[in-house]
Amino acid sequence: MYNVLSTAGATVLGVGYIIPFIYFMWSLKYGPLAGNNPWKAKGLEWQTTSPPPTYNFETPPIVTEEAYAYAAHKEEHGG
Repeated sequence: MYNVLSTAGATVLGVGYIIPFIYFMWSLKYGPLAGNNPWKAKGLEWQTTSPPPTYNFETPPIVTEEAYAYAAHKEEHGG
């Protein structure tokens, strides 16, 4: 009885690993490429290209707002 229960549990776990793996492989082949800032994040780490150049920015950036100031960004663009 324990052997059957163990086999059933292993099968459920195996399917649980296989389904995301198949989806991952499908998205690598057919999924669209993400841009430099696909989430429109406001932090400095998202304001450079992907992959980043050696020095990230040619000149030091001037920070004028908080990294998570999304409410102000929505108001500027009528959102």
